Amino acid sequence: MNTVQLTYTLLLLSTILCSFFLLRYAYNRRKMPAAKYFMMLLIMAAFYSMAYVGEINAKDFSTAIFWFNVQHIPIPIQHYLWMLMSLEYSGASKKIVQLAKYAGLYHPIFYILIFFTNNYHQLYISSFQFESNGYFEVIVTTKGPLFMVLVASGTFLGIISMFFYIKGLLRASAYHKNGYVIMIIASLLPWMTVYLNASNRSYLGIDYFPIVSGLSGILYIFGIFYFRVFNTIPLATEIVYKQSNEGILLIDVNDHVIDVNDTLLQLYPDLRTRPQHYTFTSFLNHHPELRKIKDSHYLPQFTLPIKGGIGYYSAKVTSIFGESHLEIGKIVTITDITLFIENQKALESIATTALDKAETSELSFLQAQINPHFLNNTLSVIGAMINRDPVGARELIGNLGEYLTNRCYFDHTNPMVSLEEELEAVNTYVAIEKARFGNRLNFHVVCTNVPQVYIPRLILQPLVENAIQHGILKKADGGNVWLLINKRNDEVFFEVKDDGVGIGESQKILSGKNGKGVGIPNIHKRLLSHYKNGLTIENTEEQGTSITFSVPYSSKPKNPSAVK
Repeated sequence: MNTVQLTYTLLLLSTILCSFFLLRYAYNRRKMPAAKYFMMLLIMAAFYSMAYVGEINAKDFSTAIFWFNVQHIPIPIQHYLWMLMSLEYSGASKKIVQLAKYAGLYHPIFYILIFFTNNYHQLYISSFQFESNGYFEVIVTTKGPLFMVLVASGTFLGIISMFFYIKGLLRASAYHKNGYVIMIIASLLPWMTVYLNASNRSYLGIDYFPIVSGLSGILYIFGIFYFRVFNTIPLATEIVYKQSNEGILLIDVNDHVIDVNDTLLQLYPDLRTRPQHYTFTSFLNHHPELRKIKDSHYLPQFTLPIKGGIGYYSAKVTSIFGESHLEIGKIVTITDITLFIENQKALESIATTALDKAETSELSFLQAQINPHFLNNTLSVIGAMINRDPVGARELIGNLGEYLTNRCYFDHTNPMVSLEEELEAVNTYVAIEKARFGNRLNFHVVCTNVPQVYIPRLILQPLVENAIQHGILKKADGGNVWLLINKRNDEVFFEVKDDGVGIGESQKILSGKNGKGVGIPNIHKRLLSHYKNGLTIENTEEQGTSITFSVPYSSKPKNPSAVK
């Protein structure tokens, strides 16, 4: 074995080792987008390289042609896997991925069929020669028309891959653009050798495809460790980062800052320059106003200087879990609560200066009671669903947005809402809880026809929430919550009942002396203010609770111009 032959053999063996190294790394991230196709691609690349080692070290034509035939098994499969990897990595829809998965099979099937029947038609390769290139023997072929057809077919799959990579590149956040560029370059390099081989212009008659595939592997290593390809989800970036009004910081399992969205960059412009050089710990060290979040994972309020004054913000850290319930990263969200604080101060001022604004203050306070644990748990559910069910995750994000909009809607001129809109708020909240608790929660609306009636805002949803949280979820196996609506004569009767554990003495609950929150006392007082009749509670320990009230039937609100 001469020096050139030995060098090329060692290069091929190194590409095999590189493939197994990458395979081990990718296996630990097999739940991430495109990782499974990347692993299969590595196996095919290693298979190809081992076969080519056999060919260039063969001493006779029959041995060389055997290994030549073996090489042509993984070639079309690699083309097919490259296409599927690009579709999944770039976040193509399930419909497109499924279509490509089945339609794309034409290429490997057609390729293998043509190649292994070449002895009968010689339209793929018309002749073989086994001759020396000056250093060792290689197989030299004369290509037929079907060879060019199959090259064109593989090129078609490559064009599809490039289309989705470029589409993903154009819509990706700044940091993920680097990952897309790496994927594009690493996928294009091996194709150059395909065309060299097709035109018989390869130096020394050597097939450089496996070596260039090794160079692609090095690029993948660079992308994986420097840009952390497969550690993040481009589709989630598009949906959550770009469309969010909250500042978002994405952190991987190694505490590295992976990405930031534009909202957060406006608050912390130092992250614009190479954010991957930051760890979460070093970022907190540079910004002491956030340091407390490291231990508590929730910072209810902090301030930052902004143009024209001081801005108020809250921050929380939410863990992201994969399908195997393993933590795969964290999301830090920073919310601008300046308007909330200003509204809160304004409401406090109104409450202290005018008794007739008391109801507005209490309603605003009720709307502000968004449980941080509820938000944290809902975001964890969304994180766990992103890989498994992205459509469901997107729907849950929409439900959460509607819920927050309803809970944080401040307008003292708009105390009334149609029953239909209030039921939408109830259903949105229940949909979120169903996503979290599944079959532990069963919700039933019993109403033949929804009456055209207006009721005070945020009456039904807090009662349903109370029944779920303090009634059935305290039972190991959950239970049922019913919302019954019935119009009789000139009144509409409402009942929210559950078969849960019971919630205590009714008088203490209505007066707010049981220490379980202000929701029910607030509703009771507002109903008394509007209709002179409040809530009635029937409670049996370990058998459930029933809360009823009624409102006069009227097709018009008290203040029609104020209704949303």
